[in-house]
Formats: sequence, C-alpha cells, structure tokens
Amino acid sequence: MEILDKQAFLETREKLFTLSRSLNIIKQRIQISETDRKKCLVTIKELNLLTPETKTYKAVGKMFVISPIETLKTELEQQIEKDEEDVKGLINQSKYIDAQITDTERSLNELVRKK
Repeated sequence: MEILDKQAFLETREKLFTLSRSLNIIKQRIQISETDRKKCLVTIKELNLLTPETKTYKAVGKMFVISPIETLKTELEQQIEKDEEDVKGLINQSKYIDAQITDTERSLNELVRKK
C-alpha cells in the first residue's frame, strides 16, 4: 500500500510542477501582450502629433515601406484589440490553471496527511 501512496505522491507533485510552469508561461505571455499594447498606444499618440502630409514608414521584414498615417493608425488599433483579446483569454487560462493548482495542492496535502 505504501508503494502506491508514494507513486501517487510523485505523480501529484509532478503535476503540480507542470501546472506551475504553465502558469508562469501564461503570465509571461500576458506581460508580453500588455507591453506590445502599450507600445502601440504610445506609437498612436506620437502619430497623432504628426501632420497628415508627413511621410511615415512601416517596417516590413528588413525594409521600410512608405505607408499613410491613417493606415498605420488602423493597423496599430487592430493590434491593440488583438492584444486585449489575447490578454482576456490568457487571464481565463490562468484562472483555470490556478484552480487546478489549488486542487492538486489539496490532493498533495491529503496524501501527506495519510502517511
């Protein structure tokens, strides 16, 4: 009986480590999306200061292509919306994984108390 408890303990502990790693990855992705969103907001703010006749360039790979200010603003606004949706989805994932971590920790504590 003790061997089964030990095996269950090891499996539960491994699951906890895996879930913790997943949660950390999701938190990093949220931070990256938030940073990208903030960069887009700052860029839009700076573009609003320019006159409509100002030549603006868009990075495409290793080169830059002339692009109208309105097109750049539209693309940046779309990127902001995408980042916000990504963050919402990632927050939902993190809540789910957080709940799994709580359940796994509870199971681990029960196994420890059993011994």
